[in-house]
Amino acid sequence: MCGRYTVTSPADAARELEAAIDPAAPQSEWWKARFNVAPTQPAPVVIVKANTRVLELMRWGLVPFWGTKPGARSPLMINARVESLNAKAIFRDALERKRCLVPADGFFEWANKTPLYIHPRDRRVVAFAGLWARAGELHSFTIITGKPNALVAPIHDRMPIVLEKSAWAAWLDPANADPKALLGIPAVGDWIAEQVSTRVNKHANDDAECIAPIT
Repeated sequence: MCGRYTVTSPADAARELEAAIDPAAPQSEWWKARFNVAPTQPAPVVIVKANTRVLELMRWGLVPFWGTKPGARSPLMINARVESLNAKAIFRDALERKRCLVPADGFFEWANKTPLYIHPRDRRVVAFAGLWARAGELHSFTIITGKPNALVAPIHDRMPIVLEKSAWAAWLDPANADPKALLGIPAVGDWIAEQVSTRVNKHANDDAECIAPIT
């Protein structure tokens, strides 16, 4: 699964993904470096509007269209299993019409309660495959997970699907009739896993100490 991740250079992420900033969004939220993004918090995602990539803040944890109705109790869908995308209506519909890129530069997993920060060695911006939904005025998203690569497999049996940069446009293209073909097991490449402080365990902690390696 993916329960915490980072996007420590939002401005770099916007440039890398060539995403326009939604002028209606509060700038204080856009440019804050995030060292410990947690479920239900707002985080940036990239969608396509009028043939333009747009960066928007959305709630992490997909909420179905009925999820904001009085008395509704929707599940906290922070992840969508790639194997289940065609089985669940909300994922199937989003896969067809509401795909997004989730900018990131690493994610966390825990091995025997020890937090590990998994990231490209050069801390470059990457994009997780995501889906989004609209429930009234609420916009939310989920991160697609799949089988782990050789780096993550000893740590966890799932990992977020990291899209190759060459696949970003195809993933966002509404005319793409087979987006699942892009969702393979991410290559290990130059990614590493570093032990970090248990400070990351508390979602209220969101600073550079969360990703400082313990040697």
